[in-house]
Amino acid sequence: MHSISRWLGGVSLGLFLTVCLILMLQAATSRALSIPERNLPIPELHRVPFELGRWKAPGENALEDSVAAYLKPDEYILRDYVDAGAGTTINVFVAYFKSLQNTYGPHSPRICLPGAGWLVRSSRVASVHISERKQEIPVNEYVLERSGEHILVLYWYQNDRTIWAEEFRAKLTLLPDLLRYRRSDVSLVRLITPLRDATPGKELRDCLAFTNLAFPLLVERFESVR
Repeated sequence: MHSISRWLGGVSLGLFLTVCLILMLQAATSRALSIPERNLPIPELHRVPFELGRWKAPGENALEDSVAAYLKPDEYILRDYVDAGAGTTINVFVAYFKSLQNTYGPHSPRICLPGAGWLVRSSRVASVHISERKQEIPVNEYVLERSGEHILVLYWYQNDRTIWAEEFRAKLTLLPDLLRYRRSDVSLVRLITPLRDATPGKELRDCLAFTNLAFPLLVERFESVR
């Protein structure tokens, strides 16, 4: 039992089994019903400005071909936003997936970063206040270490209907979204910045300030595909 609890990361066995049952029922139901989805346009993420406050991105970066082939996003942006005055960089990755019916969808940083050799030193779900929208949004906040280097990672999931932190929630809402909206689109938003030491201080404040600038613009992009 202890090994199961560790593997679940603190999620109770009862909740885990319930989630698995719901996912299996939803998968079976969606296949049986063969629910068609609306043909959505992409949100044109490239329209997000390259200059946000004191941060400027020199251009677009590209995923490695193997990574792009594995993830299969319908659209993405990958940029390094630099605060030249402070000498800090925030790496921004936003990936949009039109449908979860025939693809796994966003690949959680909670899995892929440790898979690349990063060790999780701390993690929590935090609430970020977005001043412009007078709104609180949930984000995953991770500190990771590899070969003496530390990074801060913030990430969350978003579409035009809601924002959430839990990886499994997109799958739980798959069938309700298909039935109600004829769509199952989802996006992953991820920020990474290097840490000077093992404890995020200024770097966390920078990421929160950047999130306040970027989030309303992302809302506009995702709302454009309604």
